[in-house]
Amino acid sequence: MAFSSYLLRKFFANPGEALRIKRAGDEVRAYAVWKLYEVLEESGLLAKLQEQPWWSFGDRDLARVVCDTLIAEGLADRAGDVIRVKRRPQRPAITTREAADFAPVFDRAFLYLPRALETGEKPPQSEVRAEMAKLLDNFATRLEMEAAVEETGLSKLGEGAVIADLYPRSGASTMVLLERTRARVIAVDPYRENLAMVERLVKLAGQEARVSYVQAPLEEAKLPEKVDAVFMAEVVHWTFNPRLALARARENVKREGFLAVAQSTYSSLGLPAAAAGLLLGAVAPPPASGELRGMIREAGFSIEKWLESLGVVIAKAAPE
Repeated sequence: MAFSSYLLRKFFANPGEALRIKRAGDEVRAYAVWKLYEVLEESGLLAKLQEQPWWSFGDRDLARVVCDTLIAEGLADRAGDVIRVKRRPQRPAITTREAADFAPVFDRAFLYLPRALETGEKPPQSEVRAEMAKLLDNFATRLEMEAAVEETGLSKLGEGAVIADLYPRSGASTMVLLERTRARVIAVDPYRENLAMVERLVKLAGQEARVSYVQAPLEEAKLPEKVDAVFMAEVVHWTFNPRLALARARENVKREGFLAVAQSTYSSLGLPAAAAGLLLGAVAPPPASGELRGMIREAGFSIEKWLESLGVVIAKAAPE
């Protein structure tokens, strides 16, 4: 129960703040569901989802996530491979700063939903980079990363240690590592634009001496040195071949090192964010818990710690 126990510790340390964070999370989820329904209704796709099987749409993954979201939220029932709408959600009130900051991400992401759902065409990353950054660097994902750093032991690594931060994209994971560990960090990302964004954040934090950069696909990355740990924060469903990326991580970590993973799974709690993610650059929906466990083992790791709650897995694995 890693993530929930981490939040529980925060509750005891500052109960008012913890309750506010929970309220923000509830508001964001309710807003995302309402916005999704509104876009589907206005575009005529809500009617189509009740007539056409989900697998007949241009983007099957997105159609499946959308249907599962409506069902999980009690807005529809499943009728074979179509849905039957039961009720319309009410627009939720936004009372927290975090929710007000995050809600526009869903406004923007779901603008692309009708075209993506019907044709499979999605916006180029350059067009949605700001929204992608916000989706990956918000109060909820930060908590997830902080919990992973604490629970896997990354926070205990010394100044001489090196952590490979795989696919930092907007730099949220890199900054969490700089704030909560003493180790050096190698940021590994396939896109030059992402690394430039990370580098700007690192300079603003005055941490240039602790960070180096490698531009390479995760499936091909060969690091300049073996590292003490590899950190993968919300990476699995954002990379084209996660199994190969994990196998490459195994090759780049020291024999006595470890893999640290913070990963959302395919669960009712995370479905609205998964739908937005598929429109902002995610390659696939989040993996199921068992699928993620299998990927890590197939890559040559032995799982030492597996903590799962609230639709989030935090795992530590050692190379076999």
